[in-house]
Formats: sequence, C-alpha cells, structure tokens
Amino acid sequence: MNPQLPPLNPLRVFESAARHLSFTRASQELHITQGAVSHQIKALESWLGFNLFERRAGQLQLTRGGELYGAALSGAFAQIVRATQDLVSTGSKQVLTVRGHTTLFLRWLIPLLPAFQSAYPDINVRLTASVEGVDFKRDNADIGIVYGDGPWDGLRDDLLFSDELTPVMAPELAGRLPRPCTTEALLELPLLHSNRRPQHWPDWIQLAGASRKLAVGDMFYEDLSVIYQCATEGLGVALGQLRYLEKDLIQGRLVAPHPLVLRRRRGYHLVCPEPRADDGKIVCFRQWLLARATVPVPLVPG
Repeated sequence: MNPQLPPLNPLRVFESAARHLSFTRASQELHITQGAVSHQIKALESWLGFNLFERRAGQLQLTRGGELYGAALSGAFAQIVRATQDLVSTGSKQVLTVRGHTTLFLRWLIPLLPAFQSAYPDINVRLTASVEGVDFKRDNADIGIVYGDGPWDGLRDDLLFSDELTPVMAPELAGRLPRPCTTEALLELPLLHSNRRPQHWPDWIQLAGASRKLAVGDMFYEDLSVIYQCATEGLGVALGQLRYLEKDLIQGRLVAPHPLVLRRRRGYHLVCPEPRADDGKIVCFRQWLLARATVPVPLVPG
C-alpha cells in the first residue's frame, strides 16, 4: 500500500462527519456507533498529526484544513460512485464518451444512436452535453463534436455536416407572407437570433442581397433548442439548421417558405486526440457516424 495514503475507513468516516458536521448523523449514515465515528476520526488525526475538527460554543466545526480536505474527499468519493455506476451499467462493454452541444444531441445524434447500439452492442455510448467546446485535457471524453471551420492542432478532425441554414417558422406565421415569399416580406417579421451564432442572420441577409437593422420584436437566445421552440410557437423566424429540422419540416410543425439556403464549409466536426484516433471504439463510431452524416437532407418546400 502507498505509505502516503491514509487508512481508507477513517477517510470514509471523516468525509461523512465533515459533510454533516455531526458525529451522530455520520454514525446513522454509516450504521456504526457514535463512539466508532469518534475513534476513526482520532485515528485519522493521529495519522495526519493535527486536528480536523474543533468545538466552539458546543458546536462541531471543521478547521480550515479539515474543510478543504472534506470537500476534496467528497469529490473523490463521488467519482468512485460514478465509476462504479458506469461499471455496473455497462458490465464488460466499452464506454465511449461523446461531448457536444445539447441541441446537436437532441435533434441529430440521439435519434441515430439506437441503430449504432444495435450494430455495436459491445460499445455503450455516453453523452456529456456542454455549451463549451471539448477540452480533452480537462474533460473526460473520448471524442467531441464541435462547431467551426477546423482543423484544430493535435486533433483528428472529420467533418460531419456543413451549414445549411434557411428561414423557418410556424405555418400560421408563414400565412402572413406573400406567395412566392419575398425577402422583403420575410424580413419584416420578428427574427430569432442566437447569441452564440450572431453572424448567422447577417450572413443570410447578405447572401440574399438585402439589408436589415435590428427591429422591435426581434429576440435573442443562448440555446438553439429554445429558438426552434419559439419558432414552432409562432414567435418569430429562426434561421434553421436543416439537419436539425428535417422531421419538423416533414411533419409540418415548421415551414421553410423562402427558397434561399445559406450553404458553407463551416459546420460540425467529429474530433479526437491524434494519438487516440485509431482506438477501436473510436474508429467504429467515426466510420458509422460519417456514413450517416453524408446522407443529404431534402429541403421540404414551404
């Protein structure tokens, strides 16, 4: 055993007592006597060479060092719990952790996963959502799906799909437009903007050969899922990523009355650290996902 590692049972008892600030509640949680809690705490303090608790006005309090140590132990035990849950839930399966944006998971990746799990039952895909890009030095992830132009230093980069952006709205709102829809009429409606993709609407408007300033009724949101829901409810016009909205357009929850689609190289990339690019589970997922990402999306007429 590592001589720098304290005895584990006293650590577990101390973490519980520090979390509750009570020997009594720790004894109840661990199903041991209060005397046993006190004994284990003294054993740990003896091993460390200083006190972790002090009593003030009859109340149990942590020393500053004890407070920091207890918080660190709580995090460590939480990691052990998560690792155990992963092991129990997956058994002998490999776990592939994918980090990406919530909207991409909900509207594109998750509907594809049942087919992958059926094809590769020994690989269990776990999704971790974040509004930030993946950082493989910080995040516990095997691969990431990121938005941008690429490439990125030190990463294997495969383009999944590029931008295909077109105005979408609820059928009721589209009913206020002439047929065929003109750019001028469309831009008179409230626009739904993304704070994380602020250039999307300006780029589409420029491609349309038009100009427009911010107008009363325009709204700004952080989350694309919120923007699409607002569009579905008739609150304004969203600039929709066609890969995300194929089902909504086919089923008529949204319509795309304007024919102009902004297409460019920028899009969503599957990335992983170069040294791990040939790992078996990563190769399986990459090849399978790329085969599905290359299927073109039909534009449903408004």
